[in-house]
Amino acid sequence: MILRPLLLCCLATPALAECPAADDLATGIRATMSDGTFEDVTTHSAGVLEMIGNYEDGYVSRFLLGQGTYVLESSEMEDGKIVADSRVTYSYSVNATEMPVPSPNARWKGKTAGRDFDGFFQEEQVHSWGELTRATYGDCSYDLIIGYIDYVGDGYEFREEIHYLPELGLGLLAAYTEENDDYDEVYTYVSLEKLPN
Repeated sequence: MILRPLLLCCLATPALAECPAADDLATGIRATMSDGTFEDVTTHSAGVLEMIGNYEDGYVSRFLLGQGTYVLESSEMEDGKIVADSRVTYSYSVNATEMPVPSPNARWKGKTAGRDFDGFFQEEQVHSWGELTRATYGDCSYDLIIGYIDYVGDGYEFREEIHYLPELGLGLLAAYTEENDDYDEVYTYVSLEKLPN
């Protein structure tokens, strides 16, 4: 008699959300923003994630990210293919597996060599990370480190605010500011989901 009400109570309790874990990057994790934009993130190679962003106007972007935060390559995509003259690549002094993983109160500064359709360029980056905190995306909650990456090149300077999730090894772009043009964008993520196998 005592077990029956307890069983009914448990059956009536909603199932907990099956939240993505780092292993799910093998098949993909979808990060969705409040405006409907979504980014599909998968493991590309050792220490490198591929992030494909799909926007409501049909624009598609592709990034390769070392340790989930260092931009190794960026481009636009059309019909599933990279648009050749949009491709930008970046070289660092270490390979992706040796890049410092973001951690609370850490800082990294270094120079990068880049190449785009117009040729070669150099850039300085400063990665600064704050305290460990917690964030919720839909029904899923994760540890979070808020960081800022400053990019300085010839005639330009901009900053990205990155929300790094250590449990996933993934950084989400939360804000973007161009110092010279007084331009800024804010991105609000509302859910993280596993992509189907």
